[in-house]
Amino acid sequence: MFDNKRYITIGIRENVDEEIQMEIWNIIDKLKLVDNFHMDYLQVFELKKIENTREFNNSYNQEIVHFQEQPEYKQQIFLKVSNPVNAKIYVIDDSEHTVMMEASEY
Repeated sequence: MFDNKRYITIGIRENVDEEIQMEIWNIIDKLKLVDNFHMDYLQVFELKKIENTREFNNSYNQEIVHFQEQPEYKQQIFLKVSNPVNAKIYVIDDSEHTVMMEASEY
């Protein structure tokens, strides 16, 4: 699963910088390498801009919460990116294609 040709929708192309897109693909690729882990056909990424706070000391400006439902899995990732966004992104594998899309495009 998630070894097919990869596509992005117009919403992703227009609203999510390539830097973040690549990070999402990297997260999926790393998870595929985990032994005895089953990836659900639907991977969900909730992206939130991080405002400048003392807690993060300007180290990060993008939070990504990655999860799937079956089996249940959740991971929180912090990044420093050029253009942080607030978005909910789905990456769906239908066994022939893998598509990254904004949740609103589903």
